[in-house]
Amino acid sequence: MQNVTQRAAKSALPDEQELLRRARGFAATLRSRNLEISRARRVPQNVMDELAALGLLHLARPARYGGPDVSMDTIFRAGRTLATGDASVAWVYCVLNSHDHLVGLYPKSIQDEYWSSEQPFCASSYIPSGKVTPAENGFTLSGKWSFCSGIDFSGWVVVGGITLCPGDNPTPELRLFMLKKSEITLLDDWHVMGLSGTGSKSIVADNVFVPNERVLRNSDVMAGKTPGGSLHTNPLYRLSVWPLFGFSIIAPVTGIARGAFDYMVTESRSKPGSPEVPFDARKHTTQMHLAEAGALIDAAELLYERGLQETCDRIRAEKELPIELRVRNRRDQAYLTGMCRKALDILMSMSGGRGIREEAVVQHALRNLYAISAHPGGNWDAASASYGSVLLGGAPTEPFN
Repeated sequence: MQNVTQRAAKSALPDEQELLRRARGFAATLRSRNLEISRARRVPQNVMDELAALGLLHLARPARYGGPDVSMDTIFRAGRTLATGDASVAWVYCVLNSHDHLVGLYPKSIQDEYWSSEQPFCASSYIPSGKVTPAENGFTLSGKWSFCSGIDFSGWVVVGGITLCPGDNPTPELRLFMLKKSEITLLDDWHVMGLSGTGSKSIVADNVFVPNERVLRNSDVMAGKTPGGSLHTNPLYRLSVWPLFGFSIIAPVTGIARGAFDYMVTESRSKPGSPEVPFDARKHTTQMHLAEAGALIDAAELLYERGLQETCDRIRAEKELPIELRVRNRRDQAYLTGMCRKALDILMSMSGGRGIREEAVVQHALRNLYAISAHPGGNWDAASASYGSVLLGGAPTEPFN
């Protein structure tokens, strides 16, 4: 019987510049669909189909399972590019692609089953909000987990849960449980002010049995010692997933801000003096506001790219990711989110009454950025406290590093 590896069609490794070119072209199409996607409260199926046709999905699918095994920095740059067109599409894109990496940490039997399934996409909700009960050869899960981005297209979902480590003094331990979509109930509760097109609904599990093979200890994930670590040649699977997860979450941020900024500039250039443009481009104050917004976005892009490049270079060289680099990256990710939000505040103040309309580009971008700021990945207080602790000789204060 042919195994999964033999059945999978081997993909040619796409060139990064070609992938980014495709992403730029599709982003231009997505800009005209912002309102449609937002009102649908999910990414439309035809958008996912087009991403697949462009070769932009499953870029992190391991080579062992017929994937191109593209470097994660290329994937996140593509996500940032897509965000110039639509933030919700970019968010789901980054989450689903990065979860291909997460799946690669599970045992071979689970990966075989996953990649041969009808819907080999995985959503997640890492906050341990459910109840975990030990069972023979596994655990049972009950409860509700929220913010499962990409669940509309996923046949699988990974959720966090707390178990007790055995011993004289049992201590709580976070584990990552992989469930099949057929085992859970989907709640259509995604009614939000930003990233509304992501369809990040909640799921409910009712006494679902999860075998040990579908459970990872978070301590093993952080140490890079998961069952799947030796299965792939890519050194990515022998390092913690969390340092890269932050780049996945923040990837759309600078793209959102860049897309709104470029729109404002293009509109003022193409329609000088038009009543459709809410500001007078000839005024010095207008020019100064645009200069400040542009500088904030430029600086944010540089911060993001510095951390992404240094981190992925070390992964390719099979070098350790020191905690000092990890917490600095987290600091920068949260800080640049604030910088982009400030840039959009400036653009919003320039937009006048026209800017408050539902279809207005800048207010749409601003709401999406506020939504990302509410995610732990964009939380400045948590990221800065963890960085400061390590800087002064202490331990990181965030759970995922």
